[in-house]
Amino acid sequence: MNQVNQRRAFTIWLDPVCPYSWTTAQWLLATVDNPNELQWKLMSLALLNEGRELPERARKRMQDSRAAGRLFASLERALDSERMWQALRTFSDQYHRDGATIDGQSVCEMLLELELPAHHISSIDDPTLDAAVRDAHTLSQEAAGESAGSPLIGIGETVFHGPVLTAIPAPTNAHDLLTALETLSTVKTFASIQRFPHPSNSHL
Repeated sequence: MNQVNQRRAFTIWLDPVCPYSWTTAQWLLATVDNPNELQWKLMSLALLNEGRELPERARKRMQDSRAAGRLFASLERALDSERMWQALRTFSDQYHRDGATIDGQSVCEMLLELELPAHHISSIDDPTLDAAVRDAHTLSQEAAGESAGSPLIGIGETVFHGPVLTAIPAPTNAHDLLTALETLSTVKTFASIQRFPHPSNSHL
Protein backbone atom coordinates (compact mmCIF):
# COMPACT_ATOMS: atom_id res chain seq x y z
CA MET A 1 0.00 0.00 0.00
CA ASN A 2 1.23 3.48 -0.84
CA GLN A 3 2.50 5.02 2.41
CA VAL A 4 1.72 8.55 1.24
CA ASN A 5 -1.93 7.58 0.84
CA GLN A 6 -1.93 6.18 4.36
CA ARG A 7 -0.99 9.44 6.00
CA ARG A 8 -2.62 11.97 3.67
CA ALA A 9 -6.31 12.64 3.19
CA PHE A 10 -7.70 13.26 -0.30
CA THR A 11 -10.37 15.84 -1.09
CA ILE A 12 -11.84 16.88 -4.43
CA TRP A 13 -13.84 20.09 -4.73
CA LEU A 14 -15.96 20.15 -7.85
CA ASP A 15 -18.97 21.62 -9.58
CA PRO A 16 -21.24 18.72 -10.62
CA VAL A 17 -21.91 20.26 -14.05
CA CYS A 18 -18.21 20.20 -15.02
CA PRO A 19 -17.62 17.03 -17.12
CA TYR A 20 -13.85 17.09 -16.64
CA SER A 21 -14.31 17.24 -12.88
CA TRP A 22 -16.45 14.10 -12.90
CA THR A 23 -13.78 12.31 -14.99
CA THR A 24 -11.13 13.35 -12.47
CA ALA A 25 -13.33 12.20 -9.58
CA GLN A 26 -13.77 8.79 -11.21
CA TRP A 27 -10.00 8.52 -11.68
CA LEU A 28 -9.44 9.23 -7.99
CA LEU A 29 -12.14 6.80 -6.87
CA ALA A 30 -10.54 4.04 -8.92
CA THR A 31 -6.98 4.84 -7.92
CA VAL A 32 -6.63 5.94 -4.28
CA ASP A 33 -5.90 3.12 -1.86
CA ASN A 34 -9.03 3.70 0.19
CA PRO A 35 -11.90 5.37 -1.72
CA ASN A 36 -13.85 5.65 1.56
CA GLU A 37 -11.32 8.27 2.67
CA LEU A 38 -11.80 10.38 -0.46
CA GLN A 39 -14.20 13.26 0.16
CA TRP A 40 -15.95 15.33 -2.46
CA LYS A 41 -17.03 18.85 -1.64
CA LEU A 42 -19.10 21.36 -3.54
CA MET A 43 -17.78 24.39 -5.39
CA SER A 44 -19.64 26.59 -7.87
CA LEU A 45 -18.64 27.65 -11.37
CA ALA A 46 -21.65 29.99 -11.34
CA LEU A 47 -20.15 31.88 -8.41
CA LEU A 48 -16.63 31.69 -9.85
CA ASN A 49 -17.88 33.37 -13.05
CA GLU A 50 -20.22 35.82 -11.34
CA GLY A 51 -20.17 39.18 -13.09
CA ARG A 52 -18.27 37.95 -16.16
CA GLU A 53 -19.45 38.29 -19.76
CA LEU A 54 -19.90 34.76 -21.10
CA PRO A 55 -21.10 33.27 -24.40
CA GLU A 56 -24.64 31.89 -24.44
CA ARG A 57 -23.59 28.23 -24.09
CA ALA A 58 -21.50 29.06 -21.04
CA ARG A 59 -24.36 31.11 -19.54
CA LYS A 60 -26.61 28.05 -19.83
CA ARG A 61 -23.97 25.95 -18.05
CA MET A 62 -23.81 28.54 -15.28
CA GLN A 63 -27.60 28.31 -14.85
CA ASP A 64 -27.19 24.56 -14.51
CA SER A 65 -24.36 25.13 -12.05
CA ARG A 66 -26.61 27.24 -9.85
CA ALA A 67 -29.38 24.61 -9.93
CA ALA A 68 -26.97 21.74 -9.25
CA GLY A 69 -25.41 23.64 -6.37
CA ARG A 70 -28.80 24.10 -4.74
CA LEU A 71 -29.68 20.43 -5.29
CA PHE A 72 -26.51 19.12 -3.68
CA ALA A 73 -26.69 21.65 -0.86
CA SER A 74 -30.13 20.23 -0.11
CA LEU A 75 -28.95 16.61 -0.38
CA GLU A 76 -25.94 17.25 1.86
CA ARG A 77 -28.28 18.06 4.74
CA ALA A 78 -29.71 14.53 4.57
CA LEU A 79 -26.96 12.23 3.24
CA ASP A 80 -23.67 10.84 4.51
CA SER A 81 -20.48 10.81 2.42
CA GLU A 82 -21.17 7.45 0.75
CA ARG A 83 -24.66 8.48 -0.30
CA MET A 84 -23.39 11.83 -1.57
CA TRP A 85 -21.00 9.95 -3.85
CA GLN A 86 -23.92 7.84 -5.06
CA ALA A 87 -25.93 10.98 -5.72
CA LEU A 88 -23.04 12.56 -7.64
CA ARG A 89 -22.61 9.43 -9.77
CA THR A 90 -26.32 9.24 -10.59
CA PHE A 91 -26.48 12.95 -11.41
CA SER A 92 -23.36 12.72 -13.58
CA ASP A 93 -24.63 9.67 -15.48
CA GLN A 94 -27.75 11.64 -16.37
CA TYR A 95 -26.22 15.05 -17.01
CA HIS A 96 -22.94 14.16 -18.72
CA ARG A 97 -23.56 10.78 -20.33
CA ASP A 98 -27.18 11.24 -21.34
CA GLY A 99 -27.07 14.98 -21.98
CA ALA A 100 -29.97 15.67 -19.66
CA THR A 101 -30.87 19.12 -18.47
CA ILE A 102 -31.49 20.02 -14.85
CA ASP A 103 -35.23 20.33 -14.40
CA GLY A 104 -37.96 18.85 -12.24
CA GLN A 105 -38.23 15.72 -14.36
CA SER A 106 -34.51 14.89 -14.42
CA VAL A 107 -34.19 15.51 -10.68
CA CYS A 108 -37.27 13.36 -10.05
CA GLU A 109 -35.70 10.50 -12.02
CA MET A 110 -32.47 10.89 -10.06
CA LEU A 111 -34.28 10.83 -6.72
CA LEU A 112 -36.32 7.78 -7.71
CA GLU A 113 -33.16 5.89 -8.63
CA LEU A 114 -31.59 6.82 -5.28
CA GLU A 115 -34.83 6.19 -3.36
CA LEU A 116 -34.74 9.70 -1.92
CA PRO A 117 -37.68 11.94 -0.94
CA ALA A 118 -39.33 13.95 -3.69
CA HIS A 119 -39.13 17.22 -1.73
CA HIS A 120 -35.57 17.70 -3.03
CA ILE A 121 -37.04 18.42 -6.48
CA SER A 122 -37.96 21.94 -5.43
CA SER A 123 -34.39 22.66 -4.30
CA ILE A 124 -33.23 23.64 -7.80
CA ASP A 125 -35.52 26.70 -7.66
CA ASP A 126 -34.96 27.51 -3.98
CA PRO A 127 -32.83 30.66 -3.52
CA THR A 128 -32.66 30.07 0.25
CA LEU A 129 -30.04 27.37 -0.52
CA ASP A 130 -27.74 29.87 -2.24
CA ALA A 131 -26.07 30.84 1.04
CA ALA A 132 -25.02 27.23 1.64
CA VAL A 133 -23.63 26.99 -1.90
CA ARG A 134 -21.73 30.25 -1.45
CA ASP A 135 -20.28 29.07 1.88
CA ALA A 136 -19.12 25.81 0.28
CA HIS A 137 -17.60 27.65 -2.67
CA THR A 138 -15.84 30.13 -0.39
CA LEU A 139 -14.24 27.23 1.50
CA SER A 140 -12.99 25.76 -1.79
CA GLN A 141 -11.35 29.05 -2.76
CA GLU A 142 -9.83 29.45 0.69
CA ALA A 143 -8.37 25.95 0.38
CA ALA A 144 -6.83 26.91 -2.97
CA GLY A 145 -5.57 30.22 -1.63
CA GLU A 146 -6.85 32.12 -4.68
CA SER A 147 -9.62 32.06 -7.29
CA ALA A 148 -9.52 28.65 -8.95
CA GLY A 149 -11.82 26.49 -11.06
CA SER A 150 -13.17 22.97 -10.94
CA PRO A 151 -11.78 20.49 -10.01
CA LEU A 152 -9.54 21.21 -7.07
CA ILE A 153 -7.70 18.30 -5.44
CA GLY A 154 -6.38 18.40 -1.91
CA ILE A 155 -3.63 16.01 -0.83
CA GLY A 156 -3.07 16.67 2.82
CA GLU A 157 -2.68 20.44 3.02
CA THR A 158 -1.62 20.89 -0.63
CA VAL A 159 -4.31 21.85 -3.14
CA PHE A 160 -4.03 21.58 -6.92
CA HIS A 161 -6.27 22.86 -9.70
CA GLY A 162 -6.71 19.66 -11.69
CA PRO A 163 -5.52 17.45 -13.17
CA VAL A 164 -8.13 18.12 -15.85
CA LEU A 165 -8.79 14.78 -17.54
CA THR A 166 -10.65 14.20 -20.81
CA ALA A 167 -10.87 10.44 -20.11
CA ILE A 168 -10.03 8.07 -17.26
CA PRO A 169 -6.45 6.82 -17.75
CA ALA A 170 -5.60 3.14 -18.05
CA PRO A 171 -4.85 1.60 -14.61
CA THR A 172 -1.05 1.81 -14.85
CA ASN A 173 -1.14 5.40 -16.07
CA ALA A 174 -3.79 6.23 -13.46
CA HIS A 175 -1.53 5.12 -10.61
CA ASP A 176 1.51 6.84 -12.15
CA LEU A 177 -0.45 10.09 -12.40
CA LEU A 178 -1.51 9.90 -8.77
CA THR A 179 2.05 9.12 -7.67
CA ALA A 180 3.29 12.12 -9.65
CA LEU A 181 0.70 14.37 -8.01
CA GLU A 182 1.64 13.09 -4.57
CA THR A 183 5.30 13.74 -5.35
CA LEU A 184 4.54 17.30 -6.44
CA SER A 185 2.62 17.84 -3.20
CA THR A 186 5.85 17.27 -1.24
CA VAL A 187 7.84 19.87 -3.21
CA LYS A 188 7.33 23.12 -1.32
CA THR A 189 8.79 25.27 -4.10
CA PHE A 190 6.51 23.82 -6.80
CA ALA A 191 4.00 26.41 -8.00
CA SER A 192 2.37 25.50 -11.32
CA ILE A 193 2.54 23.38 -14.46
CA GLN A 194 0.38 23.36 -17.60
CA ARG A 195 0.40 21.05 -20.60
CA PHE A 196 -0.14 22.43 -24.09
CA PRO A 197 -1.25 20.36 -27.12
CA HIS A 198 1.49 19.07 -29.41
CA PRO A 199 1.36 21.01 -32.70
CA SER A 200 0.61 17.82 -34.62
CA ASN A 201 -2.47 17.24 -32.45
CA SER A 202 -3.72 20.82 -32.52
CA HIS A 203 -6.65 21.85 -34.66
CA LEU A 204 -6.16 25.57 -33.97
